[in-house]
Amino acid sequence: MRIPARLAVLIFAGTCLSLGACSSSTTRDTDTGTFALIANQQVPVPQIEMGDADTIARIIDEGRSNSHVLATLTEMCETFGPRLTGSSNLEKAQRWARDQFASNGASNAHLSKWGTIETRFDRGPSTARVLMASGRRKKSEPKVLRTLEFSTLSWSMGTDGPVSGKVIHLPTNMEEYQANAGNFADAWVLITPKYSARGGIRSTGFLMRERMDERHEIRQGIAEREAIANDPLAELSDNVWEGSFDYHGSFVPATLTLDESGETPTGNLSIRNFSQGPISEFTRDGNTVHFLWTHDMGTSNIELTFDGNEATGVSRSGSGNEFPLQFARATAESVQAEHDAEDSKEAALAAVLAENPNGFVSSSKDERVWTTSSNNWIERKLADYPIDVEVNVRESDFDYLSARAYEGVDIQLELDLQHNLVAGPFPVYNVIAEIVGTEKPDEVVIISAHMDSWDGPGSQGATDNGTGTAVTLEAARILLAAGAKPKRTIRFALWGGEEQGLLGARGYIDSLSDDEKANISAAFVDDGGTNYQGGIPAADWMVDYLAAATAPINGQFYSDTDDAFLNVNIRPTGDKIDTHGGSDHAAFNAVGIPGFFWDETGRADYQFGWHTQHDRVDLAIEEYLIQSATNTAVLAYNLANAPDLLPREDPNAPEEIQEIQEIEVEQIEEVEGTSY
Repeated sequence: MRIPARLAVLIFAGTCLSLGACSSSTTRDTDTGTFALIANQQVPVPQIEMGDADTIARIIDEGRSNSHVLATLTEMCETFGPRLTGSSNLEKAQRWARDQFASNGASNAHLSKWGTIETRFDRGPSTARVLMASGRRKKSEPKVLRTLEFSTLSWSMGTDGPVSGKVIHLPTNMEEYQANAGNFADAWVLITPKYSARGGIRSTGFLMRERMDERHEIRQGIAEREAIANDPLAELSDNVWEGSFDYHGSFVPATLTLDESGETPTGNLSIRNFSQGPISEFTRDGNTVHFLWTHDMGTSNIELTFDGNEATGVSRSGSGNEFPLQFARATAESVQAEHDAEDSKEAALAAVLAENPNGFVSSSKDERVWTTSSNNWIERKLADYPIDVEVNVRESDFDYLSARAYEGVDIQLELDLQHNLVAGPFPVYNVIAEIVGTEKPDEVVIISAHMDSWDGPGSQGATDNGTGTAVTLEAARILLAAGAKPKRTIRFALWGGEEQGLLGARGYIDSLSDDEKANISAAFVDDGGTNYQGGIPAADWMVDYLAAATAPINGQFYSDTDDAFLNVNIRPTGDKIDTHGGSDHAAFNAVGIPGFFWDETGRADYQFGWHTQHDRVDLAIEEYLIQSATNTAVLAYNLANAPDLLPREDPNAPEEIQEIQEIEVEQIEEVEGTSY
């Protein structure tokens, strides 16, 4: 990591204060007074006027001695449960949060509409059991052999009460189907997993979405699909490239058409059951080409390197994700072979669907089940939702079902999926509240988290992102209880629609004027789970402000379990905020407003609960949440009282460098999207 020379001087001075004290988790024996942490080194606090010392002391005392954060988290998760965007649970929770802000003394607490959705989805209690008849009497209750852990796509059809049936494997071609023809009616059909795929748990959700629409298309008998099936070589030319889009190890078929014969190259990229759209801004450098791909989910940057009849590259989404691409020039033989295999597979699936099975069962990649949504859920009307059910079960549960089916054991799988889809449109909201500034009320520091969560069976939306929501609510309560009177306005925001592409934050930003955007000092997002706010990345010229703002927390919160202080490290990242695009802070960075995502440090395993059935309140670590809420309150108060807004540009940079920075912001805004 490159450290600016002016920061290196501070760091050297800091080592003189306490030799060996070079960690953000300073041991309890260290006693150096107030200090800042920059690049994991103790340094003197930058001499920047911040908030009143007595008020800061009251904030820290209130946050540490009278914390409500775990109680707030527990009340929200146990009262409302998971909070899917657009669901009744989320709207009820948002009204509760608005009232929490107001009852603690915040101003202008309200729900702020950012959009509408066509269909509301509320998930009711859902169960999955494996049963076997017990005893010889017909009326005897079946024996429960196993209770399954599972998920289904949000915005998908459920069952009309408990539905039971035998389990049978899905045929992959017509020969396999003929061997079991007539046995699929009222059965639960097992989809054989691709054990060789490299993808992690996230790929299972994408494949469920793909299969959902594939079954729907087969049932609808789409004319375009039939036309292609009748003549697979109709559009074959030297401009057609067949390949795959690597979605976390799941290789989804992709087709690229590219015509460079004209003055302006043209083309189209299509990813099966995901999205398709035209290419633009094509450039070539030798064998490597770059172009923008515009599709339903946004805009992606494509880079491909050609080597004879093959091409490899990457799709970079506006949100920062990268997905490998690989193509080969299509030939008559390859197109016909793929068509024949797909035709037989599709014909077998069509035959299964014609028998009207109960639904389908797929396998997770491990003992977690991952929840995501169907495609096009914002615009999709109730009448357009596919009717076929698919559940995704733990790997061990799928292995159990598969083994019993192969063994011919007469088991029954019973599923009760209470999915409630209601025709809209329905408004969707963010929650906004404020502590209005006493001297510069039009200048704003934003403290935020997203309140929505995924809603798979078992989840309470606790660590993603109930913890961030509770931290934001608690930070507001602490500031108001401590009687903080900031010079600038501190605005609290609980975003909706983050899980579907930062929708609430984007909608909020779109509603602002240019002057309002210019008056936002910075936006901070807590969305990393139950660990503590251990640090933050910052462009070099922002470091002093952030180090001074967070310094009062250092040396204040000690964890007996970790045997360390829970300190806040400011990470210099050069000439930009070197961060990812996976949460609401990215929406602010895309328009030139400094957006920050806290480094969550600690012993919690975020991946264990993330979007899975394990995301429950018992994962929360109270001492970490106490530190996070108090640090958030101190930071907000200090920045709201700083001499100026957080600097967005290097004040010492030449003018031409500042112009380049402005151009980069414009380019980010242009390509930012919710694409994969």
